[in-house]
Amino acid sequence: MKKQLRDAIVQGILLFVVIVLANLVVSGWFFRIDLTRDRVNTLSPATGELLKDLKDHMIVRVYFNSDLPSPYNSNRTALIDMLQEFRSLSDGKLEYDIIDPETDAQVERGTSQGIPQVQVQVINNDKLEVKRAMMGLVIEYRARKQVIPVIENLSNFEYEMASRMDRLINPHKKTIAIAQGNGEPSFEDIQRAEQALSRRYEVITVDFSKPVPDSVSALLVIQPKTAFADSQLYNLDQYMMRRGRAAFLTSMVSASMQSQFATDLSLNLSGLFHSYGFSIKKNLVRDAVCASVSVMQREAGMTIQTEIPNPYIPIVGNLGKSFIVTQNLHQIVVPFPSEVDTSYADELHLRVIPFATSSERSGVQTRVYNLDPTAQFTRAMFDDHYLLLGAAISGAIHSSIPDTARYAKADGARKNEGRERVVVMGNGDFMQDAFLSNPENLSIFLNIADYLTDDLGLVSIRSKTFLPPPLEPVSETTRVVTKDLIAAFPPLLVLAIGLLYWRKTVRRRKNYRSSLAPRENETI
Repeated sequence: MKKQLRDAIVQGILLFVVIVLANLVVSGWFFRIDLTRDRVNTLSPATGELLKDLKDHMIVRVYFNSDLPSPYNSNRTALIDMLQEFRSLSDGKLEYDIIDPETDAQVERGTSQGIPQVQVQVINNDKLEVKRAMMGLVIEYRARKQVIPVIENLSNFEYEMASRMDRLINPHKKTIAIAQGNGEPSFEDIQRAEQALSRRYEVITVDFSKPVPDSVSALLVIQPKTAFADSQLYNLDQYMMRRGRAAFLTSMVSASMQSQFATDLSLNLSGLFHSYGFSIKKNLVRDAVCASVSVMQREAGMTIQTEIPNPYIPIVGNLGKSFIVTQNLHQIVVPFPSEVDTSYADELHLRVIPFATSSERSGVQTRVYNLDPTAQFTRAMFDDHYLLLGAAISGAIHSSIPDTARYAKADGARKNEGRERVVVMGNGDFMQDAFLSNPENLSIFLNIADYLTDDLGLVSIRSKTFLPPPLEPVSETTRVVTKDLIAAFPPLLVLAIGLLYWRKTVRRRKNYRSSLAPRENETI
């Protein structure tokens, strides 16, 4: 008995020593297991490459109060875990310092670094109170710094960190030009998109009455409304011959949600578009899978506001999963789009990547447009399937202007022959502030800019989302059958269980009676 007790004590001590040694060995390791379908909690390879490319030490100073309630305390813990993973991937070149700003000196130091105090609601002694707290960080690298003033959630924290690290490592911004002068939306109309673009690029405006500067890495032509003069076409074409990186995001129909009418546009761009491998049709695509708009309706003598589906504002969920621009996006909202035609690309031996199409229940409207969402829509109006709304074209594009062709051949600045990239979408209003309630609208706009400038590293990070994917549309028959099955399944299940229990009871009684029969005969 004593020997068994002694052996048990020795085994317990050895087990304890093994556990302590194992903890010491793995204490320097950091790993997490990501069980999400899209691996949204796993750092992207682009982030790992940024961290491994660090030439010097990078310091992250986090100012985050430790006594905050949920969800802020959970954000703080998750933030520390993610920074630990950053440090592990950087081979020790990234270090972080967690500062709990309790003293006035710490608060003042954080404020001077650009991190404000924000108000959060806390419950103290069963009372709701407002507390001032800090929830931001500063990244320092080679006498340069970037600030994330407030970390409210971690859904896009990896992208925010990676984009700021990229700016510290590569401080020289590329230039992106947004066309103006032909009725395009002003910067006030696309304020949020322009501000997001300005964080990574030098954003300027260009008027095609003058040549586009050679410093421009990519050109964005967004929803023009007035025709281009021949001189403007020449300057636009000259840029395409030299650089060949542009996005044409425009409809060929001018639509107004307020007036509920639309008219065809004559932009004088069809010749250039054909030489670049595409055209944009003069029509409006309607889709049964669409966004809703608020309208005032009169019912029972009262005016009420109701939400009505508007087929001319499609929710585009058919996005190319293998294309870098849309690979992690689920859906975008595109108001009043026109159909894109890329048949010209085959003749010019250009490569086409379609990345956005309408649903299987869609149609087109031409010439006469009535955009009233309360109008009667018939099934026959949605007989078309998968109409092209967005595509990327690459290859050696050619000019349709003879003088430009001679000029381009003699121009030594043209360095991208055969590597040109053109993105075309049938509408450019999707990145206006009014439609950015869907965050993926902004993501695809920024992804297009990165694709045109070859800054593809952060695209996969930006497109990661913690939102659940949208429900796929189903037919009316499927909905009715599913609803009936849901209603009928519970009682049928109870009935089946009851029948099984009844049959089991009957069988048990028969077996019991059979077992009693011999005993009765013996008694007789």
